[in-house]
Amino acid sequence: MTDKKPPLATEPAKNTAPQAPVTKKTKATATKDTAAKSQNKISKLALVAIVIALGATAVHYFWQQQQSQLLTIKLSEQIDHKNTATFNQYQAQIKQALIEQQKTFAKQLQQVTAQVNDSNQAKMAELNMAVGQLERKAKQLQPSDWLLHEAEYLIRIAARTLWLEHDTTAAIGLLKDADSRLADLNDPAFLPVRELVHLDIKSLELMPTLQTDEIILTLMALNKQVAMLPLAMVDVDAETDTNTSLELSNDLNDWQANLTKTWQKFLDDFIRVRQRTGLIEPLTSPEQQQHLKQNLTLKIQLALWAASERKGDIYQKTLTDIQHWLTEFFDLEEAVNQHFLNALTNLQTQRVSYVYPSDLTSLTAIRKALKNQATKSLISSKKTASDVVETPLKKVNDAVKTNPEKESPLPKKQDVQPKVEGII
Repeated sequence: MTDKKPPLATEPAKNTAPQAPVTKKTKATATKDTAAKSQNKISKLALVAIVIALGATAVHYFWQQQQSQLLTIKLSEQIDHKNTATFNQYQAQIKQALIEQQKTFAKQLQQVTAQVNDSNQAKMAELNMAVGQLERKAKQLQPSDWLLHEAEYLIRIAARTLWLEHDTTAAIGLLKDADSRLADLNDPAFLPVRELVHLDIKSLELMPTLQTDEIILTLMALNKQVAMLPLAMVDVDAETDTNTSLELSNDLNDWQANLTKTWQKFLDDFIRVRQRTGLIEPLTSPEQQQHLKQNLTLKIQLALWAASERKGDIYQKTLTDIQHWLTEFFDLEEAVNQHFLNALTNLQTQRVSYVYPSDLTSLTAIRKALKNQATKSLISSKKTASDVVETPLKKVNDAVKTNPEKESPLPKKQDVQPKVEGII
């Protein structure tokens, strides 16, 4: 048996078979099928439209991107072209400005060089005039003036050496050199100055020379020896009494001595008494010994400071304190302590301070001599100038006297004098 296929709704029904009567159910199913088909068609069309719209937007986006890239490339090319043009323009302007500035600088440099050359020439002329004046003054000066100035310089240096360095030997040598310069002058006007120079030399020879460096070095050496100085230690077991012989003599006249000997022998057998003389001091501890030596080093350092600062009172007081401590607490029978004490006594005999004069009498005297010499030279120069002024005036007066009848073409004396002074 074969099954018959139902006819499609779209296809027209054939009239071969007899038409069955159409019922309500068949109409309803037919409308549903048509509605479903129409919905399927609409959905497909919507999908197609959506795809087309998306594609169009994508194509439009890519086209816009290409257009924007092309536009940016054109804009960048235009900007580069404008930048190169402006750069070239600015470069040309800068070159022009530099050229103009170089020209102005060259002009200013020429002006400055011209001014400097003019000022240099003027200064050279002034210097030449000054050198000429100095040469004329040097020719006018006598050779003795140089020796006098040199002697004044030597005496001034001697005064400074005595005041600052307290070196009398150097000051005496400088004063002797100054005296030799004054002796080379061979002028009796400077004999009082030489006399004062010799008085200063004799007074400096009487002054003590301070040996501060040797004192400081000696104190430094003694400071290092403090640790090796032995202290005075008291021996308690040492017997100070002397053993006397207790033997009896056969002489009858020695009966008192024999009696005392027998009594001493009796006491020695039953009672023993020992006597000690002198001051017995307690033993010092090691800490006290260390403190004592430290205080001694501090005293020596104080003496060093007083010697370097030229404090004579502090120096002598410190040395006496050191000697007192040395004799009281140290053993003077030792050779080291004796050598230390002898060095201290030698240091006490030396001086660390002395009031040296800050000025010399010969310095004031030679300065007065220099002032007198300067005034004499000024007076002599004025006399020569007045002689030069008077010589042309005398010639004019002589000419007037020789021709009294003729009118002299020369002006009066009052008019001539300022002209002559102007020439001088």
